Amino acid sequence: MLFKLCWVKLVGKIKVLLLVWILIFGLLWSDEENTLAGSEPARVLLISSYHPGFPTFFQQVNGIKSVFTEKGIALDVEFMDKKRFSDDTIETLFLDLLSYKLNRTKPYNVIMAADDDALLFLLKHKANLFPTQSAVFFGVNNIAKARELNGRQGITGVIEAVSMKETVEMMLDLLPKTKTVLVLVDKTPSSIGDLNTFRALSNTYPQVVFTELSLGDHSYTEFADALQKIEGETAVLLLSAYVDKDGNRMQFNDSLQLILNNLHQPLFRKRSTNAIFSYR
Repeated sequence: MLFKLCWVKLVGKIKVLLLVWILIFGLLWSDEENTLAGSEPARVLLISSYHPGFPTFFQQVNGIKSVFTEKGIALDVEFMDKKRFSDDTIETLFLDLLSYKLNRTKPYNVIMAADDDALLFLLKHKANLFPTQSAVFFGVNNIAKARELNGRQGITGVIEAVSMKETVEMMLDLLPKTKTVLVLVDKTPSSIGDLNTFRALSNTYPQVVFTELSLGDHSYTEFADALQKIEGETAVLLLSAYVDKDGNRMQFNDSLQLILNNLHQPLFRKRSTNAIFSYR
C-alpha cells in the first residue's frame, strides 16, 4: 500500500472569522443601547452547532476570544451537539434548556451562529428567542440558504470557503486516468451544502462522471459493502460520514477507519483541519 500525504492551501475558519469580527463590531457600535466603553460590557452568545470535541470548535472559540477579550466583550457558548446527536429530541431539549437560561440571564447584544445547524436553529427560533438582537453567522456550507438572507434586516454573516474546485483539480492532476469522482456524504446540513457545491462542478469536467454514495440511503454496514464494490478508475472524496440512514453515528476518526478498511480506491479528504490524502 502506498500512502501519500498532501496539504493544499484552504481558506481556514480563522481567516473567515476575521470578517465576522468586522461584522460584529459594526453591529455593536451601531447599537445605540450598547456602548463598548460603557460600564457594562457587551454580551455575545455563540450558538455552536457541535461540541468541544469537534475539530474546529476551539479554532472558532479561540479566534473569537483573541479579539473579544481585549475589547472587553463577554462571550457565552451554547452547544447543539449535532454531530453526535441529530434527532429531533436533541434540538427540542436544546431549545428548552436555552429558553430556560435566557429567561434567567441578562439579554445579549449580538447572537452568533457557528455552522449550518446553528444557523437553521437561529432562523427557526430567532423571533421568539432573540426578537431584537442582531445575529451573525459563519462557517455555513449551504450557500443557497445564506444568499436567501441577503438584505434581511438584523442578520448577516459569511459562508465557509470550500475549495471544492481546487480539490477536484488536484485529484485529477494526481490521478489523470480518473473517469469517476465519487463523494461520500451523509444527510447533515453541512454535508448537503458541500454536496451541492460538488454537484455544481459537474459541467466543468464533462470528461468525468460525478456521482455520490450517501449514508442517508445506507446503514454503515451497507455503506461498507458499497465501498468494497467500488472499482475502476474512480477517485473518492470524503465530505462527511457522521450518521447513517438509521441514525447511527460515528465520530470522524471512526468513520474514516471504516472507510479505509473497506475502500480499495484512492481517497481524498478536503478540510482545513485534516490533511488531504490519498492511498492505493
